Amino acid sequence: MQRSFNARSVLVPWTNRIALIGAGGIMLIAAAVTADVLMRWLFNSPIMGVDDLSTLMIAVVVSSFFPAGLVGGHFVTIRFLGKALGTRGGCWLEVLGGIGTLFIFSLLAWQFFRFTLYDVTQTGLATMVLEFPQAPWWWVVTTFIAACVPLQLTVVVDAVIRAIRGGPPAYELHQEAETGG
Repeated sequence: MQRSFNARSVLVPWTNRIALIGAGGIMLIAAAVTADVLMRWLFNSPIMGVDDLSTLMIAVVVSSFFPAGLVGGHFVTIRFLGKALGTRGGCWLEVLGGIGTLFIFSLLAWQFFRFTLYDVTQTGLATMVLEFPQAPWWWVVTTFIAACVPLQLTVVVDAVIRAIRGGPPAYELHQEAETGG
């Protein structure tokens, strides 16, 4: 029996690299906050702008994990019903859930684009202390969110193909890969 194409196996390495950027960002935020606290405690001299930059970095960090979450199937799902309905029923429920997720991320991408363009870029929004422009940070966030739409579309197409062929849902293949069985 020929194995079908698994979109997740192709996309997971790329989305994990994007998430690695987010993990590095978390480390930078932690280091900056730790240095700021030490400077306050030891010398009564905080590092100016740590709050400004950490707030913007948190947005980038959080959004960098969305692609990996979508492709890896790590968002909130209720699979007990799919397992009760059997392989084919589980596959079609995955398709339905994937379409709903695609719809939500399409709306998110549109709203982030509007926010970044009109509320941040065109107004020249800047940070409070350092007065850095916020637009570059928000364009990175918007790019990560927008990248989720074609990624999720690929996941939905993969789920539809599995449902039509009657193959196992992608989450079962993902579990097999993790357990080695």
